[in-house]
Amino acid sequence: MSDPTATRMPTTAEILGWDVGTWSVALDAWRPYIESVGTTLDCLEVGAGPGGPSLWMASHGHEVTCTNRSDSRALASPLHEQFSQSSRISYHDIDVTDIPWRARFDVIVFKSVIGGVQPLGSEGRSRALAEIRRALRPGGVLLYAENVRATALHGLARAAARRRRSGPWHYPTLAELESELSEFSGHTLETTGVLAMFGLTERQRRLFTGVDRVLNRLPPSWRYVAYGVAST
Repeated sequence: MSDPTATRMPTTAEILGWDVGTWSVALDAWRPYIESVGTTLDCLEVGAGPGGPSLWMASHGHEVTCTNRSDSRALASPLHEQFSQSSRISYHDIDVTDIPWRARFDVIVFKSVIGGVQPLGSEGRSRALAEIRRALRPGGVLLYAENVRATALHGLARAAARRRRSGPWHYPTLAELESELSEFSGHTLETTGVLAMFGLTERQRRLFTGVDRVLNRLPPSWRYVAYGVAST
């Protein structure tokens, strides 16, 4: 008997993993660049973690390079194997500030990555985005979603959470991210999410996402996720 998991498309929750209602807005903005094309694209995911976006791109017939700083195969291949997509995906350990490919990829994707790039802050982010631009072919696109500064209350919650986790992080302001993306030939920058990150469970976060549909009318500086598309 065949495994039904191997023949179905991954759900949004399987692609994104956490705070799905908030981050799915970014996925919706990216869909035309992955799901509405008639050719096979050469795609790269940086800072992939378990590799949900890599799985999404491979599931639509594209060739994918899935990367982390270390242990890329161990971290990401279990999810990809569940959907029989490993044959479309290669695994490499790289630093996003030193990408070893030039003018190769049609699409590069990252989700919540550049805040942790060393050195923390604008220097690390600028290096990472410069390397991404070099790795894209002319006319290629970066699909990005990143945690941003938001309010002091968001900052306090994040500080408490980071005490329970390893690794420092720097949350860029919208102005900083806008400035760094301006090095691309064109880009969009949208924001979403006010309350959902305070949920203690995915069920709570999903409920808070409904409230955020109203709270997203507040100024962009209140929102904790920025997302969009940048082109070379």
